[in-house]
Amino acid sequence: MIQTEEFIVIHTLHKQGHSVRSISRITKIDRRTISKRLKEGEMQPYKARNYESKVDPYKISIHERLLQALPQRIPSSVIFEEITNRGYDGKIRILQSYMKEWYEYYYGVIKPQEVIRFETDPGFQAQVDWTFIRKGKNPLYGFVMILGYSRAPFVYFTDSMEQEVWQECHERAVIYFVGTPQTILYDNLKSAIIKRDKYGKNQHGFNQDFLDFSKDNFVPKVCRPYRPQTKGKVERFNRYLKENFYVPLKASLNGSGLEITPGLLNTHIFSWIERTNERVHGTTQEKPSVRLEEEKAYLTPYVPQLAPVSIKEETEASWGLVPNMDISYFTTLSDYEEILLMGERYAS
Repeated sequence: MIQTEEFIVIHTLHKQGHSVRSISRITKIDRRTISKRLKEGEMQPYKARNYESKVDPYKISIHERLLQALPQRIPSSVIFEEITNRGYDGKIRILQSYMKEWYEYYYGVIKPQEVIRFETDPGFQAQVDWTFIRKGKNPLYGFVMILGYSRAPFVYFTDSMEQEVWQECHERAVIYFVGTPQTILYDNLKSAIIKRDKYGKNQHGFNQDFLDFSKDNFVPKVCRPYRPQTKGKVERFNRYLKENFYVPLKASLNGSGLEITPGLLNTHIFSWIERTNERVHGTTQEKPSVRLEEEKAYLTPYVPQLAPVSIKEETEASWGLVPNMDISYFTTLSDYEEILLMGERYAS
């Protein structure tokens, strides 16, 4: 395709007596193109070709799927697996380009954050947080623990954040991991800390009930104030959990009449975690399941503080709460550590 200026130059040189060969030598334009343009009295508008995208047949269903989840997002990896199972044979980049335009229409462009990471030794640290799934009269909370070295997660859903539930979730987590890390990192959760620097700098006032619970098992640590990046592994996973587990599941249940309860979510979460642990992690470039087996050797045996609990018994029993239905949703383990801070090995 030639520009308007080139079109004018071709006709001007021709009027000055230059041959097609001479014009081609001067302008570096192919002689066939010059001959064609000389036959035209004026510059013809370029007719853009409409190329069909491989994602076109799926755009309506993708649009409806994304619309179902608003104001939350479904990652492209989830949609990619769904449409691939329905026959899509294109690249994920094509889908990502379409979804980027779709989300920009609703949200605008989101600038990526700078990534700074730090690593911990096997068995040294875990990070814990509550994530809010649903607020209001019937709240839903997710207790999340991430082992720092392996990135292996534990998730348990509840409708309460009381101290008793908080401790029970910890016990479920260490039973699930078959051991406890040396330290567990928290932010300013009331369940863990009453007052920061209560007894001096970096000498915090912990919740006494929780401190008694942690005795003989792990040392609770508090991340720096106003620096959530120091607890970035669990912070980022909270978002990953909602986007890759909760939002797709919720969208799939729309219109089913089923109420989303802690029991229903706990029915599905452990199989989802197992699949997640088999995906290559974007930062470590290894499967969390592989690194978890290595990390288990460094975890210390748990000293029971509460009545025995069994994750397996509860999840098997809870299957009876859910009618037989096909709930199809997928997940891909992306790099869920976009904002980790290079810092001290021992967080204050």
